[in-house]
Amino acid sequence: PPPSPSKVSESPVFVKIINELNANQDQLQKRQTLLTEIEGALTARSGAANRVMSYVFRFGHARTSMSSADIPSFEAILNSVSGAEQINLILHSPGGDATIVEKMVDMCRSHLAGTNRKFRVIVPNIAKSAATLLALGGDTIMMGYCSELGPIDPQVPISVSGITQWVSAFAFVESRDKIMADIADAIKKQQPTVGLLQQLAGLNIPYTQEMENWIEFAKKAASDLLDKYMLRSKFPKAADRKKKAKEIAGKLLSKQLFPVHGQFIDGATAQKLGLEVEVLDRNEKLWQLIWEYYIRCEVQMNVQLQPPMIKTKVFESSTGSLVVQDLAN
Repeated sequence: PPPSPSKVSESPVFVKIINELNANQDQLQKRQTLLTEIEGALTARSGAANRVMSYVFRFGHARTSMSSADIPSFEAILNSVSGAEQINLILHSPGGDATIVEKMVDMCRSHLAGTNRKFRVIVPNIAKSAATLLALGGDTIMMGYCSELGPIDPQVPISVSGITQWVSAFAFVESRDKIMADIADAIKKQQPTVGLLQQLAGLNIPYTQEMENWIEFAKKAASDLLDKYMLRSKFPKAADRKKKAKEIAGKLLSKQLFPVHGQFIDGATAQKLGLEVEVLDRNEKLWQLIWEYYIRCEVQMNVQLQPPMIKTKVFESSTGSLVVQDLAN
């Protein structure tokens, strides 16, 4: 007699063949298999049970940035890795709202269990600005030869000829300070100050003060995260730890060290700054698994949807997946 249709449809071979016709499902299974392999490699490496989740962004989209709207999706995937001794976050992001960073770090750490608890941030390619700040909340940061962090000076949007551009908060504060210094110098030399005073009057002083507040916030958030987590084992004395945390935060905000916000900070540079960074060799199996997973996420976000929708963010673990969609413009 012919085989029962229900038995055929339930067979592993049938499901595998059907999935090959469903590109999204097939790619999801391949990504989740890679996450399982990464978990196994990290477990063997650390001697503790590891789980992995991802927070991967599509670059170049106006609304592709970290925001409070990400929290429900972040929590949903975090629940799927809950209870591990060590949780790893694969992070690829241009940054965004820094005020959610400490919350995300606390969320990740609240799901840890066991005696060898660690939260590790894995950067396959780019983690800039607020994403760098998030990485500072890890016990360690894992990077490869092409991974990069960035300075943490806050960025604010301004409109230039109707086009939105992002400018460092330092630009407003430095402009004010330079005008004030030029006025003082002109008065000392008994030179005209009318033009300088007009420039000063054209500044939005309360807004400039707010930019100063944002810079202080970034410095404090970075210092607090480093003091509370990353530097704890290396600097057991609280006073030494706080001092080092403030020093590192100051360097990440330094315009002398990093004049441009998008400046490349590789693993070796991050280590010299005092961060706990493990740099994987590009031929190492673990790095190759991480890189392939990241590339598959990029491919996933570039699989075309029905216009005008595109994929902008991937939240994923070996047992769950959420893909955020948005308008193309």
